Formats: sequence, structure tokens, C-alpha cells
Amino acid sequence: MKLSEQIRKDRARLNEMQSAVSKLRFIWDYYKAPIIAVTLALTIRLLSFFNNLGRANVNLYVVLLNNDTIFRECDETVFNDTMSRAGIDMKKKTVNVNTELSIGLSGDDRADMETMQVLTALFSISDLDVYVAPREYFDYFAANNGFADLNVLIDKDVLAKYSDDFYYYNDNAENQPVQGIILHSDSLLHKAGYYHGDVIIGVVGNAVHFDEAVAFVQQLLRDRN
Repeated sequence: MKLSEQIRKDRARLNEMQSAVSKLRFIWDYYKAPIIAVTLALTIRLLSFFNNLGRANVNLYVVLLNNDTIFRECDETVFNDTMSRAGIDMKKKTVNVNTELSIGLSGDDRADMETMQVLTALFSISDLDVYVAPREYFDYFAANNGFADLNVLIDKDVLAKYSDDFYYYNDNAENQPVQGIILHSDSLLHKAGYYHGDVIIGVVGNAVHFDEAVAFVQQLLRDRN
């Protein structure tokens, strides 16, 4: 049946219904897929718009998932200082660091699901540049190649220091991209108090501030010792 004929039939059936509730139920039952798709697209566009309001002075957006800021005071100067050492002009600029997101720590499944939705939206609208997380929550986005290949972006002398800490989503596959670097207790983020256990750092593949993100990660790795 042609689309135009289906629309005419649906419209006629809708006109036959007496109550508003019946009409709304009919519309939802038959058109919920496109309604959800359109709503999601609009939501992503609105998130992109509002997240970028007032962000003119931000030249890097970092998410530190499951960090230790609720347990201790951390040295937030590590971000701007690292950018400056990387040769990035930080005059009237700043690094936006999100330390509020966590998964699996509160025991609240609903809150965890909401956090995953927020992260997925951030990845989708390119509003995230650098992502740091424990492996199981890094895997989720690496499964779809969400991160840039650091093997072709980071200087070889820096990579040589981390040859045992390359992160591959599938350890058994050949010629995989290095989507992240495993950070241990000697990293600047650990020394600044943000983490105590191993985490993985990666540059988001569709990052808006891509060059700045690569420069930040490289400098962070270079300054380990």
C-alpha cells in the first residue's frame, strides 16, 4: 500500500474516534517509532545548543568518570597547567572538567542508566573531547570505535614509555587502533588526587577540540615521570 493511501486510511479512522484518549492512543501505537526518533533528534540538537552556550572560553571538555573528588580535595590546576606546557595559549581560556558523573558506585540502577544516557548524548553531539574511565565503562564506547587511534597521533618517544599500557578493545584482534592508554598511580591525574586505581584515557574520535585534546593527552603522558 502506498504511503499516501495509508495516511488517508489512518486519518479516516482517526476521525471516527470519539474520545481524545482513543485518538492519542491510536497515534502513539501507529507512529511511536517516528515520534521517538524525531524527539531524540530534537533532544540531541537542543543539548548541543545549550551545552555550547557560554562555552566560548572553553578549549577542552574532559569527563572523569568515577573519580575520587567525593573522597578528597583534588588539584584542579593540573588541567590548565598541562595545557600550558603543551603550548596551548590559555589566556582567557579554560578546561571544563566534569567530575560529577559516576556509574556503579551508588547502587542506584536508574541513576546509572541516566548517566549512560548523558554520556551517550555527549559522545553523539561531539561535546566531549577527553574521556577517562575504568575499563568496563571505557569498553562501552570503544566497542563502536568511539576514540581516536593514539598510535598515529602521539609522538613515538612518548608512546614508547607506554607500550605495555596500550588499550585495545579486543585484545585478540590484529592491527587494532590504540583507543586509549592505561593510567596507573604515577599519572598526573592520580597525583592530583582524582584516581587511586587504574583508569583509561582516550581522545574522543569526533571531538570538537580535537587538536587540543591530543596535545593535552600527549603532555599528560609525557609528564608522567
